Amino acid sequence: MFRKGDRHKRDLIFTTKPLPIRFQVSQGVYSLFKELFMEDVYEIDELVDDLPTAPVVIDIGANVGFFDIQLLSKIDKATIYAYEPVPANVKTLQQTLRQNPRLEQSVHLFSMAVTGQPLAQLELFAEAEENNQVVASAFSNFHENNSKKITVPCVTLTDIIQENGLQAIDLLKMDCEGSEYDIMYHTSPELIKRIRKMMIEVHDLDKEDKNIKAFNQYVQSLGYTTNYSPINSFCYALEATQQ
Repeated sequence: MFRKGDRHKRDLIFTTKPLPIRFQVSQGVYSLFKELFMEDVYEIDELVDDLPTAPVVIDIGANVGFFDIQLLSKIDKATIYAYEPVPANVKTLQQTLRQNPRLEQSVHLFSMAVTGQPLAQLELFAEAEENNQVVASAFSNFHENNSKKITVPCVTLTDIIQENGLQAIDLLKMDCEGSEYDIMYHTSPELIKRIRKMMIEVHDLDKEDKNIKAFNQYVQSLGYTTNYSPINSFCYALEATQQ
């Protein structure tokens, strides 16, 4: 237990149930922790019920691994390919993996950004404080706090699928602050169709093809049943399942 306001003074330590995973929550990512574990934005119990007992998962924008922790607190076995470009977040997730051997066996962590078009490196705009990296984006005007520029290595979703020999992916979770358009629009439809279920955070960036309506129509054109709901005035949670 902690007193009101304590989270602003020190990092918090939590252990999940029913399957125990011990992890740390710093002040900088507390809002993200609250979104996943308290507000249950991914409706984790329903999601788990819709997955096989040992799912193959791609997590694009893993941040400090809260989604992977939440999933593995419910499922004993999974293979998760987790991609996170921000070094501070990767360092935190690596520490969590080391402290939890079962997690370390299940999560294959890559310190990389994911793109659709091949790039050797990508410039990201991140928050200046190292321990507060929630909304790093390839777009300079994505968030008012993104005043720090970093250069990170990249991998395409195409390479992730092909180089890991993934013939079937049970779940793609994508939270990459605007890069969802490049990834989806520039990955072969034949490869995307290997993914049975997708949960994607979609941001309205323009009135042409980078908005929720255009994105939703494109995903539907690939043979998915979709639904989406607003997270805020310019961001939506989209769920897509193969018909």
